[in-house]
Amino acid sequence: MFFKDPILQKAFDTDGFVRFPLLDESEVHALNDLYDHSFSSNNPGFYSSSFLADESQRALLNNRIEELVQTKINTLCLPHQKLGACFLTKNTGPQGEMPPHQDWTIVDESGFHAMTIWIPLQDVNAENGALQVVPGSHKFSKALRGPSLKDPFNDLHTQIKKDAVLVPLKKGEAIAFSHAILHASPPNLSPKLRIAVTYGLIPENAEMCFYHQSSPGMVEKYTVKPDFFHRYNTMIGQAPSWLQPSETFNYVEKPVSLQEYNLAKRNYLKQKTMDSYRMNPILKDANHQQFFEKNGYVVLPILEQDKVEQLKSYYNNSAIASEKHEGFHVSMDSADKDFCRATRDFVWSLVLPEMEKYVSNFKPFVASYTAKEPSPRGIVPPHQDWSFADGEQEGNCSITCWIALVDTTLDNGALGVIPGTHRLMQNHRPSPSPQTPVPLANHMFELFPFTQLVEMKAGEMLMFDNRTFHASPPNIAQNTRLAVGIGITQKDAQLVHYYLKPNGKKDTLLKYQVDEEFFIQYDNARLSKMYEKGELIQGYGQPIELPYSFENWDKTTILEEIQALGATINPPLQARMKELFPSMYNQTNRNNPEPELVMDSTPLDSRTFFEKYTPLNIFREIKYKLGLN
Repeated sequence: MFFKDPILQKAFDTDGFVRFPLLDESEVHALNDLYDHSFSSNNPGFYSSSFLADESQRALLNNRIEELVQTKINTLCLPHQKLGACFLTKNTGPQGEMPPHQDWTIVDESGFHAMTIWIPLQDVNAENGALQVVPGSHKFSKALRGPSLKDPFNDLHTQIKKDAVLVPLKKGEAIAFSHAILHASPPNLSPKLRIAVTYGLIPENAEMCFYHQSSPGMVEKYTVKPDFFHRYNTMIGQAPSWLQPSETFNYVEKPVSLQEYNLAKRNYLKQKTMDSYRMNPILKDANHQQFFEKNGYVVLPILEQDKVEQLKSYYNNSAIASEKHEGFHVSMDSADKDFCRATRDFVWSLVLPEMEKYVSNFKPFVASYTAKEPSPRGIVPPHQDWSFADGEQEGNCSITCWIALVDTTLDNGALGVIPGTHRLMQNHRPSPSPQTPVPLANHMFELFPFTQLVEMKAGEMLMFDNRTFHASPPNIAQNTRLAVGIGITQKDAQLVHYYLKPNGKKDTLLKYQVDEEFFIQYDNARLSKMYEKGELIQGYGQPIELPYSFENWDKTTILEEIQALGATINPPLQARMKELFPSMYNQTNRNNPEPELVMDSTPLDSRTFFEKYTPLNIFREIKYKLGLN
């Protein structure tokens, strides 16, 4: 163990790295002064003060850096052995790119880790060469690492670069990472030198070692002291001639295959998401709460018939009911925002008092009618809903309470879920659609048959975590399938909205603190148009920028994961879709049994996500990809 704080230690154990604030402005300034007066590097690309030939200068810099950072590190870390400290510089230009690699094995990694604490002396980002890591990769291989040993991931660098996550830091912040984690950094393309300091350490009771391949298939192990690297840095790749090996043994170097790498990624992701899921209780009944946490949804009887009729009457007397809609639509997409606000308040007034019988410690933030008109265009493919609450990793939840105002069945497009999937993916879920890439975009077609429809009586409520995969078939009955949806979260949670930064890169989110009025003013159609124009959200302060990434699972992986949760094919639903689209199913099965679905890339129109991803559009895309036009 390294950290006194169990939360930091758990994050390090799970991910192989952790970030935290470390140095204040004065300490950063002192390190910059030390650099300016004792080590000014003009070396191209990447350079370390540990490379200096002058041993006395290396020692001086090591000791002065340790003096400046030691107190803060001791406050955070348990007693440890120091490995040394140095400056790391990255000059401007493309030659400064650091390819994916792991650091040397210097402890018995079956019981210990070696750790580096990396601290930038200016803000670091993608432009000036911030560190990149592959989360969880410290557990991807048990191969020994050293300057004379082959990189077990050498053939996978292209894939590793795709998976590496950039870790932007403010000056004085730190990232601590295991020597076993795959890490890299892009070149410094800014006009200024990038300067950082590092501090290495191992647990107090760990024995330090060094591995050298003496001949093919034979490895020597040396027991060394922490000052070993100060001397060895001038003879990297050779055996340390002043030491005798403590052990010599047979060792077969085996590269990690792409299949093994992908399996390791999947195991990490599965373990992380399962372990990291937390929910601050919100249901009064312990059995309801336990069911919700396990399955990502629960069904509760909420409304008596009289309130159901009041809600139906309000909708039927509204302008939106008389408008022509094909398939699925929601009242909050109306351009009349006074109507949206009045509708929200009316729904809240009738439903919230009844919800309080089952739900506590909550607050609502949206309410809307959801209607599905009779039409085969009313399919809603498997998806997740937006993140509305800050702190989902700490137990807050964005929750939809979907209340049927008519009995719902397969025929009229009942809502369905894939139980347990709220635990699979913990990434933020931003707007707008369809411009934002999302984890399920390529899997809508194959996930749909696993949807378990929740047939309900009028007045019942399906309450589900917005992370839960959910979908619904089209309404082929005679009448509108009508429901109301209310969004809630824990009472103390801060409402937030994540908006994809409109810079064309699709790798950054803008996080805004918002209120209930935000969701009246900013519906998906408006946000989509704003994104296309490069516009930012106004009236909610300066956003926080966050990197946007998610695990891009292939079809085999995602099907294996949902089936491991107990998901099975829904035969009636599958039969209905084949009945509605027989030619497409027949063509698909005959020519390509495993079609891949991609997001529609047609120019932006004013339709919502649910109008855009109709069965016609989905099957047109599949038909196009299969060459059946």
